[in-house]
Amino acid sequence: MSLAVLVLVQITAMDFGIDLSLGHQFIFFTAPFLGYNFIKFHFFFFNKTPFTSVKYILLTGYLSLFFIMVLWQILYLSFSFQLLFLATSILGLLYCLPLPGLKVNFRALKGLKIHLVALSWVLTSVYLPISLLELMPENLSWNYAFQRYLFVLAATIPFEIRDLKLDTPQLSTWPQKWGIQKTKIFGVILLLVFLVLEGYMSKPTHFLTTIFIGVLLMGTVIYSKADQSKYFSSFWVEGIPILWLTLLIIFS
Repeated sequence: MSLAVLVLVQITAMDFGIDLSLGHQFIFFTAPFLGYNFIKFHFFFFNKTPFTSVKYILLTGYLSLFFIMVLWQILYLSFSFQLLFLATSILGLLYCLPLPGLKVNFRALKGLKIHLVALSWVLTSVYLPISLLELMPENLSWNYAFQRYLFVLAATIPFEIRDLKLDTPQLSTWPQKWGIQKTKIFGVILLLVFLVLEGYMSKPTHFLTTIFIGVLLMGTVIYSKADQSKYFSSFWVEGIPILWLTLLIIFS
């Protein structure tokens, strides 16, 4: 997941001529990694679960070290980047922690889960790297961020279908509400809109590459099933952004 985020950041950097240093890349890779593990293991901290296992003690120390290193890197960046990073981090915290004054978090709100995932990826892979620039690029449009939003929504569908039997009914995910077949159809529609937007914004060579990536992602959405193989979503679907960046580099 962290590698997929970093790759999408690299694609944004290519599109807007952003020079990413090793420090920047460290932040964009490590921050999603920390966020994912916090969401996964936060109950150990907030439910006062005793750390009786050595592996959890080591994991806590490991994550704490990387958290300090990320904060150290961020201290040297612009205030706009720091502010946007803080907003993105708060969104991640509210994804798994209860809202102030309530007993539910954002994830538990019906139908909101997939949109929160897409929004956090857009903030991290589009607006955070762009905030590294001194001036806002003239060719930045809402279409670019919306297109990335559609891509992430569609890429999340195979995971939603995979987790159909694991997600609680309260989440009201798309496969739960509409069924697998209708969710796939909606995913294809999202990707068709994604490709139409690309036709208005990209270079001809980029468009051909994006057509291929969009069709490939459509194939994974259509092929998705609840009893999918262990590596289908976690490897093949998450590998699509890597292939996208590779093709952009080759044909640029």
